[in-house]
Amino acid sequence: MSFRLHEHPEFTNPRDVCAALGVPLERTVKTLAFGTAEDRLLLAALPGHARLQYGALARAAGIRRNDLSPADTGRLARAGMRPGGVCPVSADRAAMVVFDETVSSLRRVHCGSGRPGSSIEIEVAELMAAVPTAATAPIAGLPADESA
Repeated sequence: MSFRLHEHPEFTNPRDVCAALGVPLERTVKTLAFGTAEDRLLLAALPGHARLQYGALARAAGIRRNDLSPADTGRLARAGMRPGGVCPVSADRAAMVVFDETVSSLRRVHCGSGRPGSSIEIEVAELMAAVPTAATAPIAGLPADESA
């Protein structure tokens, strides 16, 4: 897998990270982390400017919407990650990953590295190939001007 690691300040706002890297939010993949009722890690990867549709994610993961809860710091640590730097590629081999169906149409993107002070620049095809068990589903709502 070929990627480039970019160091930056540990910003909490994705727009600040984009400004530091000089990339638009639309060229990023954000990953949101959840725990399930069975303490399984569920990672949702979607375009940085999109909103997650929680019901669609739950359906794609085969769980009830009410069984989703934000992954806490300890759960992320067990997966080798820290808040603010979540990546769809996890050290937790049991983690379930769902990519939004629109991610595959992106080319080269920036995503979390697992820690908040750095990001990875990578071809989407390589990122998705790094998680061969990942599912792809319509889990994101894009801004109105882009969904038409």
